[in-house]
Amino acid sequence: MTIQFVNIAKAQITQTLLSSLLERGGYRVTKLGIEELFGEIKYLDLQSYMALNLPLQLRYLPDLLVANKETNKIRMIEVKFRKRFDETSANDLFGELTNQRQYWPQSYAVIIVAEPAIPDGKFHQDYIRILEPNRTDWLIDQKFSITRRWERLAQIYHVFDDLGETKLLYNADSITPALKQLSQLIEKQ
Repeated sequence: MTIQFVNIAKAQITQTLLSSLLERGGYRVTKLGIEELFGEIKYLDLQSYMALNLPLQLRYLPDLLVANKETNKIRMIEVKFRKRFDETSANDLFGELTNQRQYWPQSYAVIIVAEPAIPDGKFHQDYIRILEPNRTDWLIDQKFSITRRWERLAQIYHVFDDLGETKLLYNADSITPALKQLSQLIEKQ
């Protein structure tokens, strides 16, 4: 079975939204990821994909490379989209990111949800959070409710401020309407 078209579209939309936000904030964004480097794999069934015998480092390559304007500070970013942040998605993300971080331990994961973790969310941080390196276990930390786990994840401008740009904070809420529209598209499927 090939990757479902709707999943490909959602991945591309969320990566494009994040890339646009970061570029508007003054960052340089380069798409990485095996799907970007070798786009044909999106159309392979699982058996054909596995027969390629790709090195795991390549299969788990993060989606984006983000640098500051001077290109002297970088972040590798994996973009993950989920309908909502709940126990099921947190466990799923934990498994996927644990595998990836075996090969790319310094990567960050940007988690974007269609349904805000905060009811009636109005701001980007209700839809987007960042899981920093070495914090993968926060996703499944049962000491905290699922809402509290979401709140513990970093807000986007906290992670990117140290790259030297400040415009991101002011542009971030410009993508909230797009995330709301993406949520409506998902509900129609």
